[in-house]
This record gives sequence, structure tokens and C-alpha cells, in this order.
Amino acid sequence: MNRAAFFLLTFAVFAGICQPVYGQTKQIEYRYETSIKNLSDDKLSVRLKISGFSEDTLTYCFPKIVPGIYGAMNFGQYISYFEVFDKKGKKLRSEQTDLNTWKIYDAKKIAGVSYLVDDAWEAFDDKMEYGFYRSAASSFSDSSLVITPNSLFGYFRGHINHPVKVSIQKGINLYPATSLKKVVKPNLDLFSAENYHQLVDNPILYALPDTTMIHLPGISVEVACHSTSGKPISKDIAEYIRPLLIAQTKYLNNKLPVDHYTFLIYHHLATNRNHLIGDGLEHSNSTLILLYMPLDIETIRQNIYGIASHEFFHTLMPLGLHSHEIENYDYNDPKFSKHLWLYEGMTEYFTMHMPVKTGLKTEKEFFNTVEEKMAVMKEFDPNLAITDLSLHPMEMQNEYYNVYLKGALINLCLDIKLRELSGGKYGVKDLVLQLTDRYGQGKPFEDDKLFAEIVSMTGFKELEAFIAKYIEGTEALPLEELLLKAGLKVVNGRISEVENSTPEQQKLRADWLR
Repeated sequence: MNRAAFFLLTFAVFAGICQPVYGQTKQIEYRYETSIKNLSDDKLSVRLKISGFSEDTLTYCFPKIVPGIYGAMNFGQYISYFEVFDKKGKKLRSEQTDLNTWKIYDAKKIAGVSYLVDDAWEAFDDKMEYGFYRSAASSFSDSSLVITPNSLFGYFRGHINHPVKVSIQKGINLYPATSLKKVVKPNLDLFSAENYHQLVDNPILYALPDTTMIHLPGISVEVACHSTSGKPISKDIAEYIRPLLIAQTKYLNNKLPVDHYTFLIYHHLATNRNHLIGDGLEHSNSTLILLYMPLDIETIRQNIYGIASHEFFHTLMPLGLHSHEIENYDYNDPKFSKHLWLYEGMTEYFTMHMPVKTGLKTEKEFFNTVEEKMAVMKEFDPNLAITDLSLHPMEMQNEYYNVYLKGALINLCLDIKLRELSGGKYGVKDLVLQLTDRYGQGKPFEDDKLFAEIVSMTGFKELEAFIAKYIEGTEALPLEELLLKAGLKVVNGRISEVENSTPEQQKLRADWLR
């Protein structure tokens, strides 16, 4: 998407549960150690201390893909000098079997693994590379480090659900911002995670301290920033997004899925005022935002506003509400869910709908956003069902952005439809909250049964035809028909009020937007 030369890429990282390993007799714990004090050619030396395996051979993996990116990143390409040791320091035999995996022999003797990690990008600038998402990768420098754990730390196949501890030696002035459990000391930071999934779900920003806390009922939000300009920016950003967070809390009926959250913001100073780039990667309790733009606090705040709104809503779905395909995500051989219309489309619709529903924006501003999505949607294949795109995203990267366009407009139509069927009392927000009550954290739904569940749960048989035509099918969205029910007309791609709208039209529009 190119809107005012601003690019927004969103991705998701999900928590999951691996299959159990039977016959295991000893407690296994990942204990990672590294130092960021002295970088050598932008590489970090990582050592893993681990033991207790019963298998003769093990496979050590770095993720091929991070959920939500839908393109192979192959984090193993940044690894070198991979070695395995027993408790006496003797090397064990290992061989690299593909770009991301190593096979280890005599694995019962394993006591340690060591390797070097190169960073994947040097600066967040305007050198965009198709299919490469810097918010999923790491960057190391003497003044700051963006650490995405999936690019630094690997896992043993079949042993992904063991506890993880990480110790990082550092310079005395650097502060680690993250939602991971941590103990911060002058020269050493200690982090812990329940398993590898939780570790990957929590990026770390190391920089000179520039943080501001936002305390709201039920949630504490840390805004942690680093600007290559050397100027502090967290206070201005926090003050600007505070009303947004209050409005989102109100919009969700005060049912927030998390009680703490961290915005990690890395700003690279740009000299070209007309080329603004933003890249956001959401996690269960945090969002990593990379920015390339001038040190203009108003420009920075406005661009962060849109990213922050979208990413925070992702705490609902798919980070909370999702199918088994996501709950049991395999970083090296993923199986995809067909519900991107929900995970991304609904999230984007909430980002559009929340400001007008809570009074932050006018109806005219909302309609402008709808008009833009209607126009840009025409650039994509109208004969591709959103569910087919969801199931085959890696093969259809050139169509993927339509989930933020058609996906959002599907949910706009569904919202009006539900309001009409319920006499204005029930919309897509209520649907999501009801689904979340039933299928929240740790309770994934069956991918192929969700549509039938929605019809049964709402009691609206009419939704079967809507789903078949517009989500699973390729019929053109009934935007004009449904907007007319709310007293609105579409002429040459522009939305306006109909003359002499009926009381029924006025009520439906009020229930939907006010």
C-alpha cells in the first residue's frame, strides 16, 4: 500500500503448544547466554547450555518463517560456526541438513551449543527488499539493538515447550525494553519465558533509556523509543496515543485481553520528507515499530497512531482468538488457517470503525477511508476468495495486501448485516467478543467449523449465504446495497447521504456508527 508514501506492513507472531515428547525423564531447560558489549563485525556470539535428552539424534532449528509474514525468511542463513559440545567440552558431531536445521549425533551427551549470529539489517531506511520484513529480524549496533528472538535463538524439534532463560551481558547505559519477564542489573540482564513460543513472542529493544509509562484502568503501557537523532521522543508519542488506548478500551467494553503492553519504537532519521516508511510487527503483549522519517514529532506521532491502533487490536485476534493451525504453529513447516478475513480483515475494520464509533473521528473521515479501500481493492484479483488466499499466502504474496482491503470491507458489510438482523443491537464487535469468551487463550477453534459456529452462535441463518457468497466465494461485495440500508449512497466511488432517508435507515446508521 502506498498512501501518502507511507508503507505499513503488519505481521503476527502467535503462541502455540508443541506435541509432547514421551519417555523424557529429566527436566529440560534452555539456558541461553550472549553479550552485546563487544560486537565483532555486527555478530553476536550465542551459547546454549542444555542437557537431559533421551534421543540419540536431535535436530536443532532456526525458524524458516514467522507467522503472519507468509514468506520464507530463513533465519538460519545468519548463523555461522555452529558447534555442539558434551559436558567435558568435547565436540559432538553435527551436520547442517538445510538452511535452517542442524542434525546432532550422540545427542544424549549434549551439554552445549554455540554459534555466531549476524544481524539481518543495518539501518531502517528506504532500501525496501520484496519479501523481506525487517520487523521480524534483528539489527545490532553499539548504540542500539533490535532483537527478535526468532533470529537469535533456535529450538530442538519436538522440544519446543520447555522453559527458557536468557542472560545478556551489556554496557552499563543500555536499557532492555520488552514484555518478557526480566531482571535488570548494571551489566547483566536476565530474561525468562515459559517456552520457545513465548520467547519468540517478545522482541527486545536495547538502547539508552527513553521510556514513558501510560497507566490506565486494567492495563499499564510502556512506550520505549530509540531515535538515531539522539533526541528523546517517548513522552510526546505516549501523550498522543493515550487517548487512542482509552478509546480502544472503551470500544472493547473494557474487556482487554492483556494487563501490560509495550510499544517498542525504533526511529531512523530520514532527510527526505516525502518518503515515510513504517513497519510494524505485533505480539501478544507488545508491538515492534520501525520508522524511517524526519525528526518531526507530529509526523512520527500520526504515523505511529495508525500502526499502534491496528497492532493493539491484534491482541484480540489472532493472538487470542485463533484456530489450531495457529495454536500449534510449526516455524519450519507451517499449516495455514483460512480465516485471514477475521485475523487481519476484522482487525483492520476495527481500526477504521473504532475512531468513528467513539467520536475520535467524523463519519466523513470514516467514509473517506472506506472509499479509499474500495478503490484500491479493484487492483487485486476479484476472482480469488479470501479463504483461498488465507490457505495459500506464500504462493500469493502479490495478492496478500487485499486482506486489509477486501477483508476490512467484508467485515463492514457483515457489521451492517448483523445490525440489520438484530435490530441494531449486535455487530461484529459483539461477535468477536462472544467468540473470544468461547475460544480465548489456549482454546483454539476448529478451522473448518468456525463459520457454522458463527451461524449457530448468532442464531442468524441468513449468514450462511453471506459467508458462502462473499468470504468463501467470489461474488462482488454488496456494499451499495448495505450502505443504502443505512441511508447512504455510492456514486462514482464516493459515499454520501441519501435525501429524505427513512427513520429505519437513520436508526441503522446510528446503531452502526454512533
